[in-house]
Amino acid sequence: MGSKFLKKKKESKNDEYTPEYNRFFNNVGKGNWIATLEFIMLHPEAVRVTSPAFNRTALQVAVTFGHLHIVEELVNLMTPQDLEIKENVNKRTAFHLAVEKGNISMAKCMVEKNHNLLSILASGDRIPIVIAILYGQKQMARYLYPLTVQQGVLFSDNRMHGADLMIQCIKNRMFDIVFHLIKREPLLLISKISTNSPVKVLTNLPVLFPSGCQLKFWQQWIYNSINDVRLNIQNIEDNATNKRNITIRFVWSGLLQWMASNFLKLPGINHIYELKLVHIQSIGVLNHMCKVIETLDDNQIIEAGIKSALEGAASRGMIEYVTNIAKAIPKTMWHSNFARAIFVSAVKNREAKVFSLIHGLDDAQVIANLTTPSDLNNLLHVTGYIANSRKLNLIAGAALQMQSEMQWYKEVEAIIPEGAQMYSNKNHKRPREVFTENHKDLMIEGEKWMKNTSSSCTVIGALIFTIMFTAAFTLPGGQKQDTGFPMFLDKKLFKVFIVSDAISLFSSTTSVLTFLGILTSRYAEEDFLTSLPTKMILGLSTLFISIAAMMTAFCAVIALLFQGQLWIVVLTILLASIPVILFVGLQFPLLVEIFLSTYGPSIFDRNVGNWLA
Repeated sequence: MGSKFLKKKKESKNDEYTPEYNRFFNNVGKGNWIATLEFIMLHPEAVRVTSPAFNRTALQVAVTFGHLHIVEELVNLMTPQDLEIKENVNKRTAFHLAVEKGNISMAKCMVEKNHNLLSILASGDRIPIVIAILYGQKQMARYLYPLTVQQGVLFSDNRMHGADLMIQCIKNRMFDIVFHLIKREPLLLISKISTNSPVKVLTNLPVLFPSGCQLKFWQQWIYNSINDVRLNIQNIEDNATNKRNITIRFVWSGLLQWMASNFLKLPGINHIYELKLVHIQSIGVLNHMCKVIETLDDNQIIEAGIKSALEGAASRGMIEYVTNIAKAIPKTMWHSNFARAIFVSAVKNREAKVFSLIHGLDDAQVIANLTTPSDLNNLLHVTGYIANSRKLNLIAGAALQMQSEMQWYKEVEAIIPEGAQMYSNKNHKRPREVFTENHKDLMIEGEKWMKNTSSSCTVIGALIFTIMFTAAFTLPGGQKQDTGFPMFLDKKLFKVFIVSDAISLFSSTTSVLTFLGILTSRYAEEDFLTSLPTKMILGLSTLFISIAAMMTAFCAVIALLFQGQLWIVVLTILLASIPVILFVGLQFPLLVEIFLSTYGPSIFDRNVGNWLA
């Protein structure tokens, strides 16, 4: 039974709707094809009537309830034009609904009858393949892609739909389609839809690049071990499902080489592999983008939004994007105002790697000294404004946040000519005055954090000092009556006790004095750079030593007094290790962070070469 059964036109009047239709649509929703067919035999126009209850046609209702057999039968009865009927509310066809559900079988039976369904827009002016991606239906999108390409809709209307598809594919990491689109039409990479474009959307996804991922040490080691990842994409116009041939070469040595074949199967390893694969693919897209941008003139560069895209990439620390795009337009980058916008964005968002690129430019001082016409701020003025909360919250404690802000100010100050450091902006304020005004609250918080931490640690240090001082004169086992020497003088454990007691006493004393020094410090801006952090490092280190030594002394005494009762000694040692482990777990990370931020490698790289050459 085919569409010849129905001769009426597509137009349907809801005034034809009778109460009998309620039963008809209910049967469709229940999947009762026999009852549905009987009604259609009596009322052929029913396939085009919209239910007031569902606001949908019978075909749309069948798709919604997932009844494939009814969908296939209804499509067989309907004309190609009938399949283009849209909902009253959301303006979606039955094909759109099938695409949203990801039901390829339903979509296939409809598109085979009417290829125009591939280019009909739903509300939001988006074609079905884009809707599939928005609803997370990647397999549906891969099925629709070759059909949509053949329909020609992707490369018409100023490539609007092609650009929209590429944007959504980049967001959802469907790089197989992205690379194929690039092969068909490279200009899609700079095509705009509204205010968005592939050039811009890539800057909103820093996780697609290595600079946007923070890996732990072991994860980075595995990441680097995946030495070569190659992606070969077959012609997906001939195959609706994407097939990828991925070859990986691991570089191992010694006994680890045998693990290479099954390495990706280990828990957590496959995620790192997938991450590197995404990075390789993203950089591949970026390289194609650069080839297109190289062919643009100055007006086209402005029209494509390259400058704003570079500023966005700089604000997110995407050094790969900044360097590659900048190399594609070196003449434009040599314009100081263009370059200044990039480094202003890097400074505002405290992206050290991107800012360090300024050291690789011959006119670094000129760029840093340029002022913005609106406020007359040079780069040092910009540094004087406090970092956004997103960046500050990555640093533990207000004192370390203040230290980081001072480090940034000093780094930019080293580039600015000495005379320019005294320039006033539109508000008649010099860079240092801008810094002081905008960081006064952070300084107060930093001082409070330092004093609260020092006060708490001083109490602990004083308590340990009191205990260990008393223990030094209350010897385990007492003293000999005739000589006055300790009873266990010749025992090794007694010597361990005495040495541990002394270490704990001296280190706790040092700790208390150091923290008292912090409490009485002046808390000037410069003090947060090295002086205060150094005192905190010394105080926390000696406090940790005193706690560890105190527990060692205690265990030595227990072992000395309960010789031969091993279970008591072992239990005591286990219990004594708890406070040490707690301190290490709670305070040691802070100690390491303070040490690295003060004496560790700088976050800035002043040895950057001429990267634009």
